Amino acid sequence: MSKHHYLPQFYLKGYTNENGQFMIYLVKEYRFKQNGKMFSSASHFFLPDDNTIDNDGVPDDYIEEFYSGMESRYARILEKIKAVDQGFGLDQQEVVMLNYFAGELFWRVPSQRPVINATNGIHQLNQLGVAVIDKQTMRPIDPDKFATAVKADTSYFKRLRNVLPATTYWNLMDCTWPATVKTFPRTFPPICGDNPVILRHPEKADPFLDDLILPLAPDKVLFRIRNMKEIFAPNIKFYIDMLQLMQAKEFVCCVDKEYLLWLKEAFQQNFSCVEGLRKFIFESLTAVL
Repeated sequence: MSKHHYLPQFYLKGYTNENGQFMIYLVKEYRFKQNGKMFSSASHFFLPDDNTIDNDGVPDDYIEEFYSGMESRYARILEKIKAVDQGFGLDQQEVVMLNYFAGELFWRVPSQRPVINATNGIHQLNQLGVAVIDKQTMRPIDPDKFATAVKADTSYFKRLRNVLPATTYWNLMDCTWPATVKTFPRTFPPICGDNPVILRHPEKADPFLDDLILPLAPDKVLFRIRNMKEIFAPNIKFYIDMLQLMQAKEFVCCVDKEYLLWLKEAFQQNFSCVEGLRKFIFESLTAVL
């Protein structure tokens, strides 16, 4: 069995304490695992053999190898960002890669598996912005032929998860508002959920065109929001952390138990639902024209 992390190791290490460890909060059980025991970053946020496909009866890890190669490039970009508070010195290619990282992470996490597992026909793929072409005729493939191929491929959904970012990245061409990284004061302890990409409209499942927020480190956040305010209250980071907790499905890692409990209590006192919190965050960051 191989541990295939859906949240990369280089990313998780940014949310550990000085010993490279964090606590795990079990979302469905409303408790800390083993009463708040500290775990290494490699110990969670993975699924066994999640990126291994069946290639004519032979296990093939090409998806995991692809992710590993991309992660080394993402990690170098994050190191540049974490090294300074502003003027990160990213070139155009690195900005492209940062946007792609956000989209790839969105589709990698288990939270999106219901969307992926329901995409077993041409119509559903078209709704996600994916066109399926017959290699021989270079024309749209027959829906019945495609359905038969899907049933025959036991690794179809794993392959789809891998190619969705590449095939939908071009949606970003219609996104005319820039991505920006902001540095926040280190007021709040590190916290990260298993579904870290925040979209304004998650039901649309379009991380390349929708307004997006992605924490990159405890004090660094990637924003891509249409008409984003130039100045906003820095305590918005508290609410972003809150949404990290509230939209997680299985695990949340943190280094301060009291901070997580404070986030839960503040949510219960101020919001009636997760979507209300999401709306508050994006409206607080969006200028009224």
